[in-house]
Amino acid sequence: MLSVVVPVHNVAPYLVECLESIAAQTYRDLDVVLVDDGSTDDSGRIAAAFTARDDRFRLITQPNAGLGAARNTGVRHARGSLLQFVDSDDVLPRCASGRLAAALARTGSDFATGNTLRLDSRGLHPSRMHARIFTHTRLRTHVTRDRELLGDRTAWNKVFRRDFWERQGLAFPEGVLYEDTPVMVPAHVLARAVDVLHEPVYHWRRREGDDRSITQRREEPRNFADRYAGVERVSRFLGDGGWEDLRAWYDASAVRSDLAFYLRVLPEADDDYRTMFLDRCAAFLDRVPQRVLDGLPAATRVQWHLVRQRRVPELLTVIRASRDGRVPVVRRGLRRYHALPFLDDGLPYLPRRLYRARRAMPRRLSAAAFRMFTGRGAVVNRASTPVDYKIKSEDSSR
Repeated sequence: MLSVVVPVHNVAPYLVECLESIAAQTYRDLDVVLVDDGSTDDSGRIAAAFTARDDRFRLITQPNAGLGAARNTGVRHARGSLLQFVDSDDVLPRCASGRLAAALARTGSDFATGNTLRLDSRGLHPSRMHARIFTHTRLRTHVTRDRELLGDRTAWNKVFRRDFWERQGLAFPEGVLYEDTPVMVPAHVLARAVDVLHEPVYHWRRREGDDRSITQRREEPRNFADRYAGVERVSRFLGDGGWEDLRAWYDASAVRSDLAFYLRVLPEADDDYRTMFLDRCAAFLDRVPQRVLDGLPAATRVQWHLVRQRRVPELLTVIRASRDGRVPVVRRGLRRYHALPFLDDGLPYLPRRLYRARRAMPRRLSAAAFRMFTGRGAVVNRASTPVDYKIKSEDSSR
């Protein structure tokens, strides 16, 4: 039996679609635990109606305690040997639970995880957060062999073996906004094997208008504070466990994405928010290897350098100039640089090397030239016909 835990809190406009998608799963042996976390709209009534018409659905009610607490309540009431989490404003593709459960039955892995699509008023679109991880199916893999899985940090695109969840003492942090990463990264590390499915198993809703989700409210101080606490918790877990290579990789991904997301909202933030951001991120950056910072896109590289220097006016100027990602490249002597603010000002605390553009690969190379340019000794093409090489900008969106 597969237990599906669905926390419910003031999601009446989306809840029917979510629950109907669960009820329609091709995997029929379901135990659906709805946890009404103190809803004040019609969510409780909608959930109760589903329990009345489908005996696979059960409703638990509790005073509002947050998403992490509601998920933990659902786990305590679950009856199945498999465990799945679904957020109540999202949608499951019809074969999602079955595909994930079938992979576990075939391989014996501790959990299975799958690709995700974004859902909005325009339809379904690839999730950039997941697309690079789920390029192809890999069974019985592990994060130590496939480090991209450190970026697979969402709870709801997975099915877990219940005995694995309990044996490792996994539980969601309560009273915080970001519950997934502090649990999902340790789960990947602690698992003996994981199944990774290329097929989409989840439709993740992007709320529009004024009805924004937690991840869309980055300008709120608590939002950043909770996100940073989650990043710190995972980094400490990896360091304390002796997974130093994984910790370095994770810390690098945090400065590229998790924390970098909040750079963009600093121009609109107040002084208290900016002070908190600089204090915490500067401390985090101090332990990130310099080679990691040097490998960041130029705009991010310059911004993090200014964070460490605590140069707020200059930082805000660079953020505003680079928000759309279209930063031209200019030549200074024999080198190429990104034309960000202060490039030619000769500021002693902002060296020009931070602006340096990576060497671009010519668009058409012969096989011999390709080997010479890349330093690769392998034969790319035995003939000397041109080889097309599509360049991806270092500042392209993740």
